[in-house]
Amino acid sequence: MLVLDVGNTGVTAGRYRAGRVSRVRRRDTGRADAGELRAWLTPSGDAIRQAAYASVVPEVNPLWRDALAAAGFSSVLPIGPHLDLGVAVDYPRPETIGADRLANAAAAARRYEPPVVVCDFGTALTFDVILAEKGYVGGLICPGLPLMFEYLAERTALLPRIGPGRVSRVIGRSTVGAMRSGARLGARGMVREVIEAVRADLDAERLSVCATGGQASWICGDMDIEVDPHLTLRGLGIIGERNPDRFEGM
Repeated sequence: MLVLDVGNTGVTAGRYRAGRVSRVRRRDTGRADAGELRAWLTPSGDAIRQAAYASVVPEVNPLWRDALAAAGFSSVLPIGPHLDLGVAVDYPRPETIGADRLANAAAAARRYEPPVVVCDFGTALTFDVILAEKGYVGGLICPGLPLMFEYLAERTALLPRIGPGRVSRVIGRSTVGAMRSGARLGARGMVREVIEAVRADLDAERLSVCATGGQASWICGDMDIEVDPHLTLRGLGIIGERNPDRFEGM
């Protein structure tokens, strides 16, 4: 099946089969014409007709559903807490949990021994906690790297608009170098502090930690954290497998 993750900044799609994700591609969330989206959704050789998707941008959902229909998909599965996720949800208002966070919980619960913390580096940096008996219990939401870089450029007169890149030294010898070093070290410090705070809050001797999302490798590549770039897409596929009768016709 096609697995599709629609985020605030970017959209990621891939092909899911039996626990494996392949043919992953990414694009901006911004609008595009129907022909462009149709070609992007169905690269040459793909004949799949089912799609499971998570979206945290409600206003673009009609656009993507229309694109899926135009691309020949016959049924879709919007991810939500009403589905069989393969993990319990112990949360006051489950309908307010982002669909991508539910997908992360489904994948992490299958792959890692609880308690688990999933760090997802998107527009926001989210931390989600999965326990052995209660399942998904909540987490933390922090500003992500795209917001850090964008806000620095937007709210200052001289700082440029940049993104992640090579950091060769802690003390930046240029404006761009200083910004990248500050963002990377700041995010790493945030990750360490949150993980230790969660460990203390749970009184856990052992804690599994994994990272996913666009900047996961840039931040956590040399930390003692497993980076799984396709965790969200795998979670979408797992939920799709568990809910074959809940797909909606197009």
